[in-house]
Amino acid sequence: MTKEEIARSIDSIHPSVYAPTDKPTKLVFKNGTYMVGYFEFSKNSMELENVNKYTFIEFTNSINFRNTGSEKYIIIVDGDNLEKVEYPYVENNLDYNVIELKNFERRIDESDESNVPIKVPFDPNLIRIRRDPYTLGELIDRIEHEEINFFTGFQRRADLWNPKQQSGLIESILLRLPLPVFYFDESEDDKWQVIDGLQRTSAIKNFVVEKTLVLQDLEFLTQYNNHNYDQLPRELHRRIKTTPLTVYVVEKGTPDVVKFNIFKRINTGGLILTPQEIRHALNQGVPADFVAELADEYVFKEATCWVVKSERMEDRDFITRFISFYLIPYQDYEPDLDSFLTKGMKAIKTKTTPEIRKKIKADFIKAMDSAIEIFGIDAFRKRKNFEDRRKPLNKALFEALSVALSHLTEFQTEKLIQRSEIFKNKFVAINNDSRFEYSLSSGTGQKESVQTRFSEIERIIYDTIND
Repeated sequence: MTKEEIARSIDSIHPSVYAPTDKPTKLVFKNGTYMVGYFEFSKNSMELENVNKYTFIEFTNSINFRNTGSEKYIIIVDGDNLEKVEYPYVENNLDYNVIELKNFERRIDESDESNVPIKVPFDPNLIRIRRDPYTLGELIDRIEHEEINFFTGFQRRADLWNPKQQSGLIESILLRLPLPVFYFDESEDDKWQVIDGLQRTSAIKNFVVEKTLVLQDLEFLTQYNNHNYDQLPRELHRRIKTTPLTVYVVEKGTPDVVKFNIFKRINTGGLILTPQEIRHALNQGVPADFVAELADEYVFKEATCWVVKSERMEDRDFITRFISFYLIPYQDYEPDLDSFLTKGMKAIKTKTTPEIRKKIKADFIKAMDSAIEIFGIDAFRKRKNFEDRRKPLNKALFEALSVALSHLTEFQTEKLIQRSEIFKNKFVAINNDSRFEYSLSSGTGQKESVQTRFSEIERIIYDTIND
């Protein structure tokens, strides 16, 4: 089997990713034997892939590997001898509490970005939220005229509620029970994005406008089970449309930094949105599309060993950090980090053209290629000595190293790669400096920490090139 064939057996959507696997994986060999364990990266994985060989941990060695991280427990599997890969492999006598490898290695370092000086993040006078005296009929009118955006970045997706849940909402309306508050964002074209209340708005659309919802499993108004909207009596139509709503609208023209803070405070129930999901929603169009484009680059996935997931936009958070510090010099950084990254997303729209974005992409790819050439599978990870077990990815280090590498000329890049061993020794040395260590772990959002990690990475790069 080739790498692509192995990868497709593990995840048909990503036919280039075979490792690491964190669930039991069964390898069936052409000679009839089999082995259960996990694919895992090692320091020579990339060289082995070139000759169709792969690093693997047998189930029987899983505990030892968990406890020590020693690569002596990793074996080499020849792809030419493989018949089939089963993932995830389920067998009744396997103890999943023992063999799940999720905790073998924290995939991404959990640094503290909140430890920053307390400042007023924005002028309170810029908060523009109005409370409209609304009825459900007026909201339905907006839905009918396509003035509500159901493909909003603020929610996972519409229509997550099943028919019973939707029917329960309609019954509450018919019983004149008060509905929770709705929050909308008013865009420049006077359409509203749903910040909070997407599932409720979708249920109302399905029942009253699309008329695809048939009521079921009602608790009190059982006589209306199996009824659609048109089958309800006229007085109930009137009751629905005159239902009062509490609607808050974030007005257009509200600065993005203010909106970001508003949405973080509103975002308290259901599936809590990540800061990057909020930034994505605030910056639809060119900014969101460009970040997604870079996050989908194969070289980014390779440089980060495919451990940065697209779920909850973790990959786009990494990319937003790169672009923000690429467009806004670290010397101009002002806390807090969330506000800075929001400004970075906005800068894509206000400070770039298609030609500039083309250059940013080329520089990003160059940075990822350089990181792979220099560090291999150790890129963007802290290292205090060469014997230590490989560490998780570090976002703060990703910011500083990727941006520094992106700004090098072709000549400087070639020279740095040629002197990679010297550079890695310097890198290990600064990782043993307590001030630099702090900038990557405890106070990553502080201005001093940002200045420290960027300036130190730049210093050892140019020291290496100019030696």
